[in-house]
Amino acid sequence: MVAYLPEGITPDIQRAFDNAWPNIGAALDDRADRFPSQVGWMFPDDSGNWKEASWGEFRDWTHEISAGLISLDFQLGDVAGICAGTSIRWIMADLALGTIGGVTCTLYPNTRQSDIGLILEDAGCSWLFVQDQKLLEKVLNTGGPAEALKHIVVMEGEVTIDDPRVLTWEELSRLGAEYLNDFPRCVAQAQDQTDQDTLATIIYTSGTTGRPKGVELTHGNWIYEGVGWGANDAIQDRQIHFLWLPLAHGFGKCILLIDMYVGAITAVDGRIDQIVPNLGALKPDFMCGVPRIFEKVRAAALSAAPADSPKGKIISWAMQVGEKSFPYRSAGLKMPRGLATQYAIAERLVFSTIRAQLGGRLQFVISGSAKLNPELQRWFFNIGVPLLEGYGVTETGAVTYFNRPKEPQFGSVGKVIPGSTTRIDPDTGEILIKGPCVMRGYHNDPELTAKEIQNGWFHTGDIGHLDKDRFLYITDRMKDVIKTSNGKFVSPSEVESAITASSHAISQAVVVGEGHKFCAALVSLDPEWVSQWCTDNDLADIDYSTAIKLPQIHTIVERDIEAANKTLDHWETIKRFEILPAEMTVDDGTATPTLKVRRSQAIEHFEYLIERIYQDEQTAHK
Repeated sequence: MVAYLPEGITPDIQRAFDNAWPNIGAALDDRADRFPSQVGWMFPDDSGNWKEASWGEFRDWTHEISAGLISLDFQLGDVAGICAGTSIRWIMADLALGTIGGVTCTLYPNTRQSDIGLILEDAGCSWLFVQDQKLLEKVLNTGGPAEALKHIVVMEGEVTIDDPRVLTWEELSRLGAEYLNDFPRCVAQAQDQTDQDTLATIIYTSGTTGRPKGVELTHGNWIYEGVGWGANDAIQDRQIHFLWLPLAHGFGKCILLIDMYVGAITAVDGRIDQIVPNLGALKPDFMCGVPRIFEKVRAAALSAAPADSPKGKIISWAMQVGEKSFPYRSAGLKMPRGLATQYAIAERLVFSTIRAQLGGRLQFVISGSAKLNPELQRWFFNIGVPLLEGYGVTETGAVTYFNRPKEPQFGSVGKVIPGSTTRIDPDTGEILIKGPCVMRGYHNDPELTAKEIQNGWFHTGDIGHLDKDRFLYITDRMKDVIKTSNGKFVSPSEVESAITASSHAISQAVVVGEGHKFCAALVSLDPEWVSQWCTDNDLADIDYSTAIKLPQIHTIVERDIEAANKTLDHWETIKRFEILPAEMTVDDGTATPTLKVRRSQAIEHFEYLIERIYQDEQTAHK
C-alpha cells in the first residue's frame, strides 16, 4: 500500500499554516492592523482615473457594508448572491459577507436568466448584490427565486424601480456607518462566530458540461490557498497585481487571498476592453489571465505592422531569433556568440517595445482555467515575460498547481500546493487530489459528493501524468477523448491548441471525429483579425459574416491548419474544417464565462456543420 503524504512542506510553510488566520475577516484585520496606511488597493473612479486605498481605509469601507447588513437583520449562514462584474465593490461585498459569517453565491453577470433563477433557488439566496438596474431587472424576471429575496443591493448607478427590498450601495453604507456608531462591536462579534469550518462560498460550475453544480468552499479552503501559495514566495510584498478576472470564478478570489497574505497591491478593473490600456497605466508586476487573452496579446503584437512591410519583417525576424534562443535561455545556458548578438538586437528593436506596451514592469503572467499551448508559452518567454501555467478545478480551490517563477517547467502546470498531494489512477490516468484544498462538497447533492470524493481523494475528471520531480502534465478531459473508427485515440484539446497556436486568425477550435474515419474541426475567427485583414486588403466596407465566406480567408485558414497538422501524429491531423458564423459565446451556450469552449454544447449546436463535413465520409480520405 503506497502512502501519499502532503507534498512541499518546509519548516517555514508549516509555521505559516500553524499561524493561519481563523477566518477571512481576520485575514483583512491582520493586514489592516499591521499596515493601516499602506496602499493595498487600486481601482478606477467613475471618470476612469485610478485611485488608491490603504488597508485601513478598505477595512473601514468593508465593515460599513457588514454593519449595514447586520442592521437589516442579516444572520450567520445567510446566503447572498453577487451578480456583477469584477470591481472593488465586488470584493468589498464578498469580504463584508465573509466577515460576518455570510455565504457568497457567485453569479456571472452574463449568466442566462433561467440559470440565474436556478442558482438563486438551489443556493437558497435571501440576499442579493447586483451590479446595476439592468441586471436587477433581469433578476426580478426570474419569478419565484427573485420573490424569495429579502433585500437587493444595487452596486452602481441610479435605481428607478419601486421595490421596498431594493437599496443602493450608498444607502447600505450609510446604514452601516450609523449602526457602527451605535454598536461599534457588532462586526467583531459576528466575526467571532466564524471559523475555518464555516461555509464561505458557493460557486456554481458546469465547467464545459452539464447542469450547474454548487461547489461549497469554506473559510479554511480559501485561507489554505492564500497561505499555501503566499508562504511559498510565489508573489512578493508590494508587487502590483492587475486583477481583471471574473470574481465569480474561483481563480480570481484565490489570488486575492494570496495578495492579502503577502501584502501585494491589487489593482481591480474587470473591463475586458481596458486590459491593454490598464497595463500601460498601472505598470503592474504580474497579471493572471486565461489563454484566450494571452493569445490576443500575441496576435496584436504580431499584427502591429503588415507582414511584408519593413517593420513587419523585423518583427518576424525577431520572433525567429527568439525561437532559436529558447533552448538555451530556458535551460539557463549561454547562447552562442552570434545568436546572443542577434538576440540583443531583437531585444532592443522588438521585445522591449512589446513589453513597454504591456506596462514595462511585468515580471511574469499566470495562465489558468484552460489548457495553455506550449508555443504561446514559449513566445512570452522569448519576449522576456515568463507565462506561468497553473491548474485547478473549482472543487479544489481553483489554484491547486502552479509553476513557481523561480522554477518553471514548460509544458507542465507546476507542482501541487504545499500540504496537498496527487496521484494518478493507474487504470484510467485520472488525476486525483487530496488535501485541505478539497471542497466541503456539492451543495444539496450528497450523492454526487460521495461519488467525486472517495476516501478523501477528489476525482478531477482530467487525465495527466507526473514527472520524476512531481511536475504535473495535463493531457485531456476523460470524457473528451475521441476514438476514431480506426481505433485511434485522439486528445481534442491537444489538437485544438495546435490549431490556435498555428494561426493568428483562428480564435477557437472544436475537434470532432468520434466514430469517424478522420478528424475534422469547427473553427471561429477572431473578429479583430478579420476586421484588420479586411482593412489591409481594401475591403473595410464588408462585415464579418461576408468576410469569412471569402476564398482568400478560407485559404488562410487552410494554410494555418496544415501548419498545425505538421506538429501532429497522422491520425490526429485535420482533414476538413468549417468556419463558424461567429465566435462561440455564453449567450448561445457554447462557451463558459471564462472563455472555455463547451465541447458537447458546441457539437450539438453546430451538428448541421458536422453532418456536412462527414456527408461523403465513406468515399473520402481512403
